[in-house]
Amino acid sequence: MKLPHHFGLGLALPTALLAAGCTSTQTTTTHWSSNSIGPSMSRALLSYHPETDGSYRDFQWEKKKDINLTLMRHFLNYNPYNPNQSESTNFFDPRPPHSLLPRPWNYIHVEGLVMGAILYASGGAFVPIPIDSVIGTLEEGGTEEFMAGVATVLEPPRAVLHSFMHDALSIPEPAETH
Repeated sequence: MKLPHHFGLGLALPTALLAAGCTSTQTTTTHWSSNSIGPSMSRALLSYHPETDGSYRDFQWEKKKDINLTLMRHFLNYNPYNPNQSESTNFFDPRPPHSLLPRPWNYIHVEGLVMGAILYASGGAFVPIPIDSVIGTLEEGGTEEFMAGVATVLEPPRAVLHSFMHDALSIPEPAETH
């Protein structure tokens, strides 16, 4: 049996109106505004979601730990989660300071080496550029953490130079350093 033409239109119109009235929950950024460009790009390119992932420094460290775990499993045949293997001494340690100098391999990591290889292959020099680490450093509080790591490396030579200069020039040391 064939329905009349106006009857089908009569059913389609209320259904379309009901569907148009449905809304989803409001997110922190509206998809249809220019404010959504930055968060959308970071989710697409970096897989980083600020509401759920926390600070970018912690997020990029977790990514680096996942890469380390994959490399250990495939190349060293070692899994720190396996109870039948020896216990890892440093895999479960908390995140070290996000800085280049105490441990440059933590800051540059595999991503920096890959970016350096890409630059070298394109005809330039090998310059390892760790994009995730640089973004973490530029995040709020990242510069202070970076400089604190640099200060831990520069502190012993500064103390030696400081005491040498006071001994060589016979200048009495300030009372604060005793």
